[in-house]
Amino acid sequence: MAILRIPVKAEIIDWAIDNGEKKELELKKKYALDAWKNPQTDHDNPTFKQIQNFSRDTHIPFNYFFKDKLPEEKNEFVKFRTINNDTVQPSRRLIDTIYAMETRQEWMKEYLLDQNKTISFQFSKVFSDTMDPVAVSKDVLELLNLSDTLGIAMSDDDFFNVIRTKISSLGIMVMQNGIVGTNTQRPLDVEEFRAFVLIDSVIPLIFVNSRDSKKAKIFSLIHELIHVFLGNNEVLNVSPEDDIANERWINQVTINVLIPANKIDKLISKKVSPENNVKLLSRRFHTSLVATAIRMKELHIWGDNIVDWSKKEQSKYLQLKFEKKSSGGDFYNTAVSRIDRYFANAIINTESSGSMAIVQAASMLGVTLKTYDTTVDKILGMA
Repeated sequence: MAILRIPVKAEIIDWAIDNGEKKELELKKKYALDAWKNPQTDHDNPTFKQIQNFSRDTHIPFNYFFKDKLPEEKNEFVKFRTINNDTVQPSRRLIDTIYAMETRQEWMKEYLLDQNKTISFQFSKVFSDTMDPVAVSKDVLELLNLSDTLGIAMSDDDFFNVIRTKISSLGIMVMQNGIVGTNTQRPLDVEEFRAFVLIDSVIPLIFVNSRDSKKAKIFSLIHELIHVFLGNNEVLNVSPEDDIANERWINQVTINVLIPANKIDKLISKKVSPENNVKLLSRRFHTSLVATAIRMKELHIWGDNIVDWSKKEQSKYLQLKFEKKSSGGDFYNTAVSRIDRYFANAIINTESSGSMAIVQAASMLGVTLKTYDTTVDKILGMA
């Protein structure tokens, strides 16, 4: 039986290499790329199976290889990046993550509209960046009913989950992941993006890169919430400590939400050094040492010395964290943590009513058929 071979245009192969996840030298070890691009006979063309494997290795959609013209990916979200919005090509991992979130967002929107045709997100453009950031932060704290929680001793994880639940209850999907889908071989790069917002008139979505530090995730979550309230899409790709002109107002609101001036006095002790005070405040308000020290400087509690110290101390901590290997975690806890709770319940209800195939439901929750039932039990048990 003859082997089916399919010609692929050379420019499409080159485009896949330039826009894919593997280097050309690595791909050439596995595929006869020169022959594919300059076939002398039909035998030089790739087989159907080879194209499938090449698609999987590069993470370029399979159907792209059968086009007559170069694929056109608009990637409109690129212009919403905090910096480098026109000069840096987005990775396949970012592209695939955003597409996956858009799919879930669109499904949830249709689900909600089926229940109520007039439903809409109630907090779109409730603020503008011409407003006083301190006043806005107070309104945000009231919306989230968060004031009584600030400064209370709890873990960063618990505080993140408290905020996440409160944001989700406002009608905003909150997702997180540190990899593309369930592929542990495709980790998300914090240097490329820390979080992003997908604005929608019915159900906005915030995605947080869970490979980021716990405190940075908290800052990103509030930061992106303010973007939702402004009605702005964003791909956040800078550190909370970076001073970016077009983000300055949002960062001011964010830090006033996380460390309100009226919550500090009760926690500062004159019996210990400024450095130990900053460590305590960092733990209680779940902000990085540097962000905490900068806030103290802004409030004229301490000066430049404490900021310089915090930068050195945080650098040492990050180095130790880098050297420390992760022990992993419980599969089901991780799977559940990635998904917005309201979205998960909507998927479960739709599947249990017979309106969605279990295969699709598992895919939407980011789990396999084998782990679907246990994941559902976990989600329902947390209600």
